[in-house]
Amino acid sequence: MYIIALRMLTGDRAKYLGLVFTIAFASFLLTNQISIFAGIIQRTASQIVDVVDADVWVMDPATEYIDEVKPLRETDLLRVRGVAGVAWAVRLFKSLPRITAPDGRFRQAILMGLDDATLVGAPHGKLRLGTLESLREPDAILIDYAGYRYFWPDGELELGRTMEMNDRRVRITGIVDASAPFATFPVVFTRYSQALRFGGRERNQMSFVLVKAAPGVAPATLAEQIARDTGLVALTGDAWAWRTMKYYLQNTGIPVNFGITIGMALIVGVAVMGQTFYLFTLENLKQFGALKALGI
Repeated sequence: MYIIALRMLTGDRAKYLGLVFTIAFASFLLTNQISIFAGIIQRTASQIVDVVDADVWVMDPATEYIDEVKPLRETDLLRVRGVAGVAWAVRLFKSLPRITAPDGRFRQAILMGLDDATLVGAPHGKLRLGTLESLREPDAILIDYAGYRYFWPDGELELGRTMEMNDRRVRITGIVDASAPFATFPVVFTRYSQALRFGGRERNQMSFVLVKAAPGVAPATLAEQIARDTGLVALTGDAWAWRTMKYYLQNTGIPVNFGITIGMALIVGVAVMGQTFYLFTLENLKQFGALKALGI
């Protein structure tokens, strides 16, 4: 019976090919939009994903996502270090200063200030050119490859180029493959003490505290302990990434826009397939009756 049904379905080549094309196009549109949506949302947490040294992020309770940060007090670092189960805790600075090339072109940049002593938070294993230790040189920065190519689209990669960041001279000592951010800004890494000069001055400067759990201590348990003892928000890297992505899902039009496209693709695909099968059934009622009369 199934073989007869397939032969009847493929008997009208035009309808059969139209049905296959509709299913293929609807499936392509669905998977394409879903993959783009997932890629965009993952980009919102790119700076979190790049930090592989720390287990827990500590931040001010008012901070909702990584692109809008309320600074912590310097004493908060000492409070976090005093929590049982903390192996070490270091500073992390994040801001959005303006970076300018010698030819006058400029862009807003994502500036990450790493702990001076340990350089925790650096993109380990993603260096294209240069070394992490070069950050210990005066005015040294690492810039991501996409940001470098924005200012110098042609030619070989070259270290030692100078730029300005908020009217202060900086020198490129390394090029990294940082994860692509949500906004197409260059990603720049430098030491914490230098980042404070490049990013402007406020009364409080520290954006986050990065914490490593002591051996045998679960990061999630340590995060809860830090939150209880300090009154700050402490999240594991995964939890902080999901919180950032959730913020964009709830406060931007991204889900609605992609949802409309995905919904339309699903509706159109189902409607066309349903109509094609319905017409196929109507056109073959006599054949179905004859087969039924034969006892099939």
